[in-house]
Amino acid sequence: MKTMQNQSGVDNFEEIRQTALRLEILRALAIIICLVIGVRLWWMQVMNHNNYTEQAEQNRTRMLSIPAPRGTIYDRKGRILVTSRNSFNITLRRQKNLKLEDRIDLIVTTLKVDRDWLTRRFEAAKFEPKYEDIVVKELATPEDVIWVDSHDMEYPDLSVMAAPQRLYPHGQMAAHALGYVGEVSKKELTDPNSLFNESKGFKLGDLIGKSGVERYYNEILMGRDGTREVIVDSRGRVQSVFSETMPIPGRDLTVSLDLDLQQTAEEQGNTMPEGRGSLVGMDPNNGEIFFIVSRPAFDPNVFSQRAKTSEGKEEIASLYVDEDKPLYNRVIQGTFAPGSTWKLMTTVAALNEGVITPENSKIQDGSIQLGSYFMHSMSSLGYPDAVTAIARSADGYFYRLGLKMGGERFEKWVRIFRFGEKTFIDLPNERAGRPPTPSEKQQYYEAVARNARKKKEEKGETWTERDTSQAEFAKRWTDYDMASSAFGQGRNEATPIQLLRYVGSLAMGGQNYTPHLLLKVAPGHDRNDDQQAELRFRDDNKFVVPMSPAIHDIVKKGMWGAVNGAGTAGNAQIQGFEVCGKTGTAQVAAKSTVKDNAWFIGFAPRDKPEICVVILTENAGFGGKQSAPRAKAVLETYYRRTRGLPLEMAKNAGQ
Repeated sequence: MKTMQNQSGVDNFEEIRQTALRLEILRALAIIICLVIGVRLWWMQVMNHNNYTEQAEQNRTRMLSIPAPRGTIYDRKGRILVTSRNSFNITLRRQKNLKLEDRIDLIVTTLKVDRDWLTRRFEAAKFEPKYEDIVVKELATPEDVIWVDSHDMEYPDLSVMAAPQRLYPHGQMAAHALGYVGEVSKKELTDPNSLFNESKGFKLGDLIGKSGVERYYNEILMGRDGTREVIVDSRGRVQSVFSETMPIPGRDLTVSLDLDLQQTAEEQGNTMPEGRGSLVGMDPNNGEIFFIVSRPAFDPNVFSQRAKTSEGKEEIASLYVDEDKPLYNRVIQGTFAPGSTWKLMTTVAALNEGVITPENSKIQDGSIQLGSYFMHSMSSLGYPDAVTAIARSADGYFYRLGLKMGGERFEKWVRIFRFGEKTFIDLPNERAGRPPTPSEKQQYYEAVARNARKKKEEKGETWTERDTSQAEFAKRWTDYDMASSAFGQGRNEATPIQLLRYVGSLAMGGQNYTPHLLLKVAPGHDRNDDQQAELRFRDDNKFVVPMSPAIHDIVKKGMWGAVNGAGTAGNAQIQGFEVCGKTGTAQVAAKSTVKDNAWFIGFAPRDKPEICVVILTENAGFGGKQSAPRAKAVLETYYRRTRGLPLEMAKNAGQ
């Protein structure tokens, strides 16, 4: 019995000990928890006070972007060519418990947004800062705005934001010169060599110039976005504006285009038989472009106003697949054989080299046999002098003049006139063309031979001595090359803008000014908020082609005779305004199925030139029949307007 009592006491003692131990553990845990909480509170409230204060502030504030309008573009007389107007975008604010995909169906069905575009937009947004709202619809309709405002309780993440819209009030007029705008691409943002990468301050959603003046002068035209810091409630609805930084509009830009001349040139472009060609004119005294037309054309409003609509997307897609390339600026990107307009270059070169002289410039005209090639001449004038050969466009004369001069001296003058080089006009994507010279032909066929040899080696075939002999033969500069190049055919590829600079130098006795569109930029702040003074064009690329008064006189007499005498350009004649010109009819590759390209280059008046022009009517036939009348219409408009004469008389005279 005693033993049982002792055992019971031991058990009670053990229970008391275990209970005490548990209490000690609980007390230790409580102390540890209190210490952890205390340390955490100390860390949050003392050590990391600023960080959490900032986060709390961000939970009740939002930073909204205020897009800056681009600068206005004016013509030389202060008339608006491009401007901006107010519009509205619908934006989506990211919320912690909201997946972007959850809003796709709502936005697509209610706001009429293309599903594929919205899906891509959300994918791209994953790489943007999380605090930035996502634009889910641009150029919202009044109905869209009303719907979003009336459903702010159900969908507080959707809101309306004012946004400037680019407007081209004259539609396709001067579209290739002015260009168009579009959203910066992800590739442009990430490419370190891009003008619009993130390191330069650009972000997804920014509108930038995609072509023309809009792109070339984007840094001037593009302003700096403003910001609006707002206080929101627990559902993200704006309660008040905390602070605001107004956007800095882009700076206004005045270009040298003349709206009246541009309109006339556009009308002439619309009458081209195949709907393809170009017209461009400038002041030969300084290089200021008066008008620039490329056909076919496009309406830049489709990119700024209709790009997100299904109709707009179809229209844009058709522009990219059109075989005639309406987005392609033929004035600076199209390369063509210049035909007989080139004969003036050959004349100036031969006179400077002493191959002919002002006193003795007679050479036989007519067709010529060169080895296995028979070169036909449309003229047979006996032994004309240089003035007559220019005026009457004597092919045979220039075949023989080229042969007399030879490839080395010919190439020298091609280089002096800077053919095969860009003019540095202030437009993007200008092409350099191809000069018809011995060295260019040699380089071309050496590259052809290298590629042919590489392909043979890849097939395990041997490059033979015969292959080497054929390659050497192909790159030789032949008499045929020389004769055809001397009158503007052969391997010659020039752009209309190169020919414009060229005819300007013929007008000015050898002075070449850089063709350009910029006249001035208004003073103001740039995208970095730095003050900038008024900016005007400065010509750093002008140069002089040697041309003595005697040589210049022959050029002018020949070009005057082409228009006002018995020459090939009589359809450009204007009573009271002495037009000097030269036509060209250039063969194209598909000679059997496609008509020749029709050229006219010229200037007026003869002794104190004020305007020079280049007209190309593609696949239309003779330059004197197709392009000279179009030149007359534009020159007549210039003449009448600058002299205060009735325009109706000009219209009738041009018929």
